[in-house]
Amino acid sequence: MHTEDLEARELMRRYANGEDAVFARLYAVLAPRLYRFCQRLARDRAEGDDYFQETLLRLHRARATYQAQVNPLYWAFAIARSVHLTRLRYRGRRPEAVGATGDAAESYALSADDRYDPEAHSRAQDLVQVVTRTLQKMSEKNRSAYILLREEGLSVADAAMILGTTQNAVKQRAHRADVQVRDAVTVAGWTPADADPVARGAERAWMSQRAGADVIEGS
Repeated sequence: MHTEDLEARELMRRYANGEDAVFARLYAVLAPRLYRFCQRLARDRAEGDDYFQETLLRLHRARATYQAQVNPLYWAFAIARSVHLTRLRYRGRRPEAVGATGDAAESYALSADDRYDPEAHSRAQDLVQVVTRTLQKMSEKNRSAYILLREEGLSVADAAMILGTTQNAVKQRAHRADVQVRDAVTVAGWTPADADPVARGAERAWMSQRAGADVIEGS
């Protein structure tokens, strides 16, 4: 278990027991990835911001029910998806029929040395748009599985827990999403390897830092 995971669990345990003073640190640990996840579920940034705020509110209200063995970030992901599904039902549309956009989360493979090169960044943004448009066209179930496994790097077991389904179902959904993303990337002129989230890990880390900075500055 990573040090940050251990810290998050301890902070969440204390927050659940009524120690409000630890929330600032808990927020700093959870916010960057939780914010990015909310944005990927949402249609646009404003809706993603709403998801994020509603998730934090629900987490606060439910903190007394937190179980110490649960990863707080994954618990927050589950709450965020519940917020998302509630909004979809409110709009009177089935989740399977709705796509979602959001600010860029994953993109083209960039090394640390050229990460801020303008031309490389432009190419990264082009690929981000291809992936984002493809995610918009997917069912909510496939998109959520893809985001959790391919973008957030969760295990199949953890994703299944968050999505409330079986591990086999998660694998099938993620596979269908992979096929759609790789086909779209190929048609757009890239190679299938460019769609590999592992190859885009450096850019994901950079974008996560930017998202975290945006969230903290706006808090």
